[in-house]
Amino acid sequence: MSLPLPSRWLRRIARRVPVALGLSVTVGCSFVDAAARSKERKFARVGVTSQRAKLGPDRIRYWEGGADGKPIVLLHGFGADALWQWHPQIRALAETHRIIAPDLIWFGESTSEAREHSLEHQAKAVLALLDEEQVDDFHLIGVSYGGMVAHEIAGRAPNRVDRVVLVASPARAFLLADKKAVLRDFGVDSTEDLILPTTPAELERLMGLAFHQPPRVPRFIAQGVLDRYYRGHRDDHVELLRAVESNTTLHRERYEIPEAPTLIVWGEDDRVFPVRAAFRIHKELEGASQLCIFSEAAHAPHLERWEDVTALMKQFLDGKEVSCNPLEIR
Repeated sequence: MSLPLPSRWLRRIARRVPVALGLSVTVGCSFVDAAARSKERKFARVGVTSQRAKLGPDRIRYWEGGADGKPIVLLHGFGADALWQWHPQIRALAETHRIIAPDLIWFGESTSEAREHSLEHQAKAVLALLDEEQVDDFHLIGVSYGGMVAHEIAGRAPNRVDRVVLVASPARAFLLADKKAVLRDFGVDSTEDLILPTTPAELERLMGLAFHQPPRVPRFIAQGVLDRYYRGHRDDHVELLRAVESNTTLHRERYEIPEAPTLIVWGEDDRVFPVRAAFRIHKELEGASQLCIFSEAAHAPHLERWEDVTALMKQFLDGKEVSCNPLEIR
């Protein structure tokens, strides 16, 4: 799970706007669109541009470009798209590596003619895109739901995946007990009630769940975020969540445990997947992983502590020794 949030620039402007004037949802959307265009221009400066591919039933929008180093595939989490989820990492990693960052199916501008909502479908779509781009060997980064897709890919194509970074994702070690504990803590009946907001108040609650210090977003911008990212494919998002939950055992048992060297990055205050889930996946990877837990971060450590996390990613993906002290919880 993740959130498409206004940039610092967007929030600074928003604070100067008198919300009491009753600005419309259209204005909120225009602010969100303006922030997206700003990020697109910054991507272009490092050679990363928006592309589209029609692959069987799937229509995929993705960001591609950068340097000539080994390709890095970045998979976003729930409720966002690649642009909003990975903008700090794409700009930094593109200086030394080729970037491929797709919108997963039913997020951003990616859709499908197939009424298939499984992790397997997401993994097949990403692998088909990599075939189209003639990428046979790559690093893989996934956050939250994207980490689950990443481990599906690592299980299906272990010989193609070099190194893996999991951010706030229990991957194949997801347990229904994790979900039940969160729902109980927040007093809601279903996952979609919690992470698919329909009102600004629900979006504020979700931000409080995802961030150690959640940003304050004016109501009219919140309406724009809801309209742009949460209303268009709500039924499909519900089905995606249900597919993860109904196939959790299958997800754990379908493939052998991935053997690729793995960096696990977590926020100490994560309430979506508490720290115990980080230690679970670390143990399950049987010595193939390193675990780094960041203070002053929740479910989005790659955004809240983006400079530290990105530097750690670069060290790990380049095969350098990684030290988590003093950030790692012992």
